[in-house]
Amino acid sequence: MALGGSIGAGLLIASSVGLQRGGPAGLVLAFSIAGFAVWLTMCALGELSASFPVQGSFYDYSIRFISPSWGFSMGWNYVINFLLIVPFETTVMILITKYWYDPNIAWFVPVVLVALFSIAAAGAKWYAEAEHAFGLAKVGVILLFTITSIVICAGGVASDPRHGTGFRYWREGAFQNGIQGFLWVFVNAGLAYGGTEMLGLTVAECKNPVKVMPLAAKIVGGRIAILYILPLFMAGLVIGPDTFKEYEHLGKTSPFVLAIRQAGIPGLASFVNAVILISVFSMANASIFASSRALRAICAQGMGPRFLSRTTKKRGLPITLLVVFAVSMLAFINAAPSGGEIFEWLLALASASNYFTWLSICLSHVRMRGAMKKQNRDLSELTWRSPVGTWGSVVAIVIFAFALVSQIVTAIIPPVPNEDESPAQSISRGILGFIVVIGAWLGHMVITRSQLLIPLEQADLRMNADVPDTRPAEP
Repeated sequence: MALGGSIGAGLLIASSVGLQRGGPAGLVLAFSIAGFAVWLTMCALGELSASFPVQGSFYDYSIRFISPSWGFSMGWNYVINFLLIVPFETTVMILITKYWYDPNIAWFVPVVLVALFSIAAAGAKWYAEAEHAFGLAKVGVILLFTITSIVICAGGVASDPRHGTGFRYWREGAFQNGIQGFLWVFVNAGLAYGGTEMLGLTVAECKNPVKVMPLAAKIVGGRIAILYILPLFMAGLVIGPDTFKEYEHLGKTSPFVLAIRQAGIPGLASFVNAVILISVFSMANASIFASSRALRAICAQGMGPRFLSRTTKKRGLPITLLVVFAVSMLAFINAAPSGGEIFEWLLALASASNYFTWLSICLSHVRMRGAMKKQNRDLSELTWRSPVGTWGSVVAIVIFAFALVSQIVTAIIPPVPNEDESPAQSISRGILGFIVVIGAWLGHMVITRSQLLIPLEQADLRMNADVPDTRPAEP
């Protein structure tokens, strides 16, 4: 799951738009910076979850180390984000299928949702087994594309009329649309890496969380380099403006599929498109797991209806799966005349969610370390320590703050103006995610009259509650 989990439409589909708007160099640079910050975040989350494992979601760390109001905001921010990702990924599956034919939404959406919730109803074990298989498929197709792109770039495909691309597209326009293009790709990168932190949700449901989470934090660094940066670098070498113009009629198709199709390799483009369809299904599957567990957790803590914290008697499944299923019906919006526009507004609600979530994890880590110092606790008490320490979280916070500012800037000054949308609409959609997060935070703080920040000397530093310590005994 650390290798292949959470890879979905952000990388496999939306990176196509990122390549067009930011250029090959802008794409790789933005993803590298954001990826480095995400790795730093996973190190912080590894340290937190190994010593302070929680069931449901890691926003509990915001409650412990920042404030109850910020934890409330982050809890609902995370739930709303992943609730909307389920119908979004279903929509993307429709777009992917259009590569072959235009599916009938009346039957396509129900089939997808029944398959997704059948896996969810089978429980955490089968969810993990499914994600293991899906993850292998994702890794396989990305490595296949990378190897194929090397051959295309070197001119080893006889059917490719370009007879090799070399660094042609980098020389012709490494960066596109100036600083706005780069900033837009930076926002795109945040969406693509979304869900990496979902490993934190599985800590309380795996057999050996003290061992598994730190291992996952280490694996994520290699995953970002091999499964994100490398294939995107290769995509920038073999895909240029001529590719997008030639296949403009295919709409939002994966850049990996376009590259192989333009090279004229028989059958391979359809095969890659099929695996990408499975990959997007996998991300929807992961989002159901994340949103149902997170919603149950915040309701159990009194931040939502208490009855939603219940589980079924026989299988222990959260009844919040019913809520997730109801929200998933939003995928039918695609059948409405203005469905695309309505759906973009729904997605805007969660557009800044990933960066807020990661920033909150890192801030919790910084304040946890500060609380240990304030309460005269030794760092050796931690089950596992982040290799980058506090400074890594501080660097990540700076990068995420920059990304949030980028989202506002690109909403005000888009890299490619949309003639069908007024500036007010663009700005409103761009800041909607901020309004939800800040509104929930301030509203909860005013109503409950809670503190802006929990004093470090009062932070809860109880470790490893009900979690077995599997570290070897001291000699």
